[in-house]
Amino acid sequence: GNSKVDVSSEDLVSWFRHVDHVLPHTRVALSELSCSLDGHCAGTAGLESVAPSPLPSYVHLNMSCNVVVIQRGDVLSTFERAIAAFSRPMDPDYVDGDQQVDALKWEPFVDSFIGALGLSRAYTMLVLNPKWSASLPSYGYRIGFSEYELRILNDNAALPELQLGSAVRWGAEPSVPAYSDGPHTGWPLSIKKYKVSDLQHQSYNWASSARQYLSELEDYNRRVFKMLGPRTKGSAALARAATLLQRRDDLSQLLASTLKLPPQHLHNPRFPATHPLEDCPTPLWVGQRRWLMLDLTARRTDWGPALGGDGVVAHTTLPDVSFAFGSADEQRAEKRAAKGEQPEEMQMRDKLHSMRSDRLAGVAQQQAHERSMLHVVHGTAPGEVPADQLDPDGNPTGQLSEEQQDSLDKRHHEATLQAELNVYEEFATVHCAGRTNPPVICTEAADAVLDLKHSLEMISKHTGTNARARLHPTHGWDIFGREADDEATSAAYSAAKDVFFAEVSSVLSRGLRHVIAPPSATWHHQGYLHDTASPYTHQVHFTVYTIQDTSRKLGPWRERGVQFDLDSFKQQLTRLAMPHQAFSFSTLQLNLLDDPALAAAFAVSLRTSFMQLPHAVLDPVENEALYLDSRELALRLKQRFSFDSARAAASRDPHALLDVPVFIFELARDVPVLIDEHYNARALEDLILVVQNAANQDEHPTGMMCDGVLLQRPLSPLKHALSAVLQHLGGVLPPHLGYSPGRKVVQHDWLWSVGAHPLSWTSWGGQYSQMHIDALHRSYVLDAIDSSVDMVNDGIVLLQDSTPHPHAFAKTQAMRVRQQRQHTNVVSFSCSSCSSMRACTAVCAGAHKQLQEDAKLARWTMFASIQLRPDMPHQLQRSRRAVVLAWLADTD
Repeated sequence: GNSKVDVSSEDLVSWFRHVDHVLPHTRVALSELSCSLDGHCAGTAGLESVAPSPLPSYVHLNMSCNVVVIQRGDVLSTFERAIAAFSRPMDPDYVDGDQQVDALKWEPFVDSFIGALGLSRAYTMLVLNPKWSASLPSYGYRIGFSEYELRILNDNAALPELQLGSAVRWGAEPSVPAYSDGPHTGWPLSIKKYKVSDLQHQSYNWASSARQYLSELEDYNRRVFKMLGPRTKGSAALARAATLLQRRDDLSQLLASTLKLPPQHLHNPRFPATHPLEDCPTPLWVGQRRWLMLDLTARRTDWGPALGGDGVVAHTTLPDVSFAFGSADEQRAEKRAAKGEQPEEMQMRDKLHSMRSDRLAGVAQQQAHERSMLHVVHGTAPGEVPADQLDPDGNPTGQLSEEQQDSLDKRHHEATLQAELNVYEEFATVHCAGRTNPPVICTEAADAVLDLKHSLEMISKHTGTNARARLHPTHGWDIFGREADDEATSAAYSAAKDVFFAEVSSVLSRGLRHVIAPPSATWHHQGYLHDTASPYTHQVHFTVYTIQDTSRKLGPWRERGVQFDLDSFKQQLTRLAMPHQAFSFSTLQLNLLDDPALAAAFAVSLRTSFMQLPHAVLDPVENEALYLDSRELALRLKQRFSFDSARAAASRDPHALLDVPVFIFELARDVPVLIDEHYNARALEDLILVVQNAANQDEHPTGMMCDGVLLQRPLSPLKHALSAVLQHLGGVLPPHLGYSPGRKVVQHDWLWSVGAHPLSWTSWGGQYSQMHIDALHRSYVLDAIDSSVDMVNDGIVLLQDSTPHPHAFAKTQAMRVRQQRQHTNVVSFSCSSCSSMRACTAVCAGAHKQLQEDAKLARWTMFASIQLRPDMPHQLQRSRRAVVLAWLADTD
């Protein structure tokens, strides 16, 4: 790839040894997180100490590392071609300028690659290093549109294909070949720490099918271009918008609103922020499946809190291939310059220049002949003038139309570039192929071919011509020979590679810690995890309360841009269920006008504040804002709906049922209302709050910046609501949050806060990534393990002063029977004496909780009896660990 970085499987195994593949699981007390600590504050994410000590976890996560050997040349060229096929210019006026790769097309393409290798069940880290030169444009990955494209979409809003629900005349896009894991997977998921898998055959087969798909996609793009018209500016953006409008999701709703409503309905100009459809183009991406990607050639963008803070991503955060291997490249250039002065090198250069000049002269002559015989070329008889070249009086104009002239110029430019490309490849096939240390002109020809191919790809994409067969021949880059390094260059290259691998290892280690195996959060009050964490339950019931506020008549100027999609919300929550877990839903619609108690609860919880918002140019500005106090509102809602007592009465088994109340406030007000000043959704210990504003375009920006511009909030709170549910069920934190045990602070790292999923800050998306679902399920297991360890440690404390003896065994047996009888009588008497009095409900509930604590103590008394039993084998008496395992085997 770029800078000819060559990595062997041995290098990769050594590389993996320096990645943090053994991670201690850490937890953050969610109740201790402030606004600045969780990253929601506008502007900065400061460093503050949290709890004096983190919540206990006894688990370490041990990763196994698998190096996959593939056909690198075929795979890399296929990925390079896909980047070109999926990209659009950020500014349609400059088609050769910065590009944006459509991540919605990129994700299925990468899924296909990983599925073909049989790696879908594992976590895959993809590091790309496509060929690149300084003359080629930079690119980034995003799912939205650029500012310039949005202007074109608004100007062409009347296009029939841009109407929601209308069919497109150019048909459907070709689909990516799908692969599923068969009986022979690429990684058997063995427990071997470092493994090397040879998947060259599978990767070669995938590259062949992927090239066929890309050929069909390129033909499709040319057909779209011709139907829209060769002079239609931004045709790629128009075609992509028409395709997205066929979907039924938040993206299509927002896009339709952008085309239908005036800009002020979606984007408040007093906040210098991006449009809601304009997300941040990044060189990293987290997929919907189990993979994450780092593109070393993509544009390195800045993103993170606007006013700085911990973990902000800067231009120098990611490794730079050209900079890292610049010293070795300079030595190669000096070596070529000295070698190029030799007589035989000069002769080879003259020969190539002579071939190029002769070929281009022939092409120019052919083009001149075509212009002189233009009427014959277009099928008209000699002396006959086409009708479109006549003036209103019927006289010949003597010149081509502007559209015809533009088409002819582009076709001739393509023919010139193609002739030059053929010269270089013919020369390399004869004088460079198969040679070690070929003539210097071979390396120069390879660099020229890279630029020529890019220019031809741009012409083919934006003019509708078909240069595919000549752009992607059967031979590869090996026709230009192999340049061997001398001792000094090899030493410089080896040193650069070591430093470069260390930087890439750091990036991937951060991906492991924040995306694949992130820390979790839990509500922490008593100090014991098993006393406060929400346990895994066999059934989870979501009660969704949709509370509307229609007390104000706002008029059409406050029309909502995007509605909260309740069906999508339920669909995504259903994905969180484990195989034997049942999720159920019930919905209830209320109105503040019809419920005085609910309206009073809302009014009492409403607050006013002045917040400082960052500005791209000026100093931070103050903004008056309304917000709901989440704690006050939660208290009032509990009094109004009494779901605490209903939950307690549902089952005495903590693993049977979990009831999750979700309150969605749909506010039709002329000013936005947030939760706790900065949130659109908030997860509390026993409920979830969501706010959707009709005045959502007046909500202040997120305080996150991308390339110096503030990122706007999504117009629908669906993204934040999904994130809150994930945090409520299993404490899954967003990828920018972590915990530093050494510093005892919550640390931020915004590097992997990328991708189209609810936990990302640089983009928006209404679908969970499979890695976040895995993190939730893993959280259930880790909480159960840590809770069990806490209980075992409690038992050991009770037994540490006891010795095995018949008298001790009789004593513990008598104590167990006496405690069970005494506490059963107390609880029965307390609850039966006040069963008809509502005031005694709390007393009975406390008694039941005490009875559960007594039952736990009785279980430990039984455990003590097992250890102190006089007939226990001597080996078991000496091994406390064996005793613990024996007790756990007899219990649930």
